Amino acid sequence: MRTRPLTAAATLSAAALLLTACGGSPLDDKTGSEVADAAADALEEAGSVHVAGEIDQDGEEGSVDLFLQGEDATGSITMEGSELQLLSVGGQFYLQGGADFWESAGLPEEATSLLEGQWVIVPPDSASDFETFSFADIVDSLRNPESEVKDEVSSDEVDGEDVVVVEQEDGSKLSVADEDPTYPLRLEDKTNGSTLTLSRFGEEEDITAPDDALDLEELAGGA
Repeated sequence: MRTRPLTAAATLSAAALLLTACGGSPLDDKTGSEVADAAADALEEAGSVHVAGEIDQDGEEGSVDLFLQGEDATGSITMEGSELQLLSVGGQFYLQGGADFWESAGLPEEATSLLEGQWVIVPPDSASDFETFSFADIVDSLRNPESEVKDEVSSDEVDGEDVVVVEQEDGSKLSVADEDPTYPLRLEDKTNGSTLTLSRFGEEEDITAPDDALDLEELAGGA
């Protein structure tokens, strides 16, 4: 008689495991647009993400390695061999580059020696050049892609993890985790060859503004 409760418990456990195994994917039967929206929702709820990969900015090839957190960001951008440190705090962008970067920007030698390795405040009229490197911009690109999204989706793997692949008419692809949370794991832009890998969802970093940042507008005004 004592075996009956144990048998019942074992039966319930087996049933629970079976239900879990048969639960299916949260993305089952969803169209491409619906999968992209689910990825945007999951990313927005996470509030932060690490983005790394190859990019093409106005025909110039480069790479990014950035941690994006709300309106804040920290990391590096490399364009045409010049590495640039990027920092954003509360929507205000700061740059830190070597002499090669400032030389490529057309500044004279005396200016490059002053700015080399120095944090610089990005003027408001230049901030739009860096807004593509923001958390909000990535979420928006998932919700409002530049090319029409195909209804049909496919399956694949990203670093051993099952994903649902959403494809746009221009060939660009979005790979979304085939489990909760439905995070976007890879973005491929076929129009310019950019590929970005996303990770570290929901993590936090202490991102603060530099104390000694130079204001180029003030320097120009005082010149």
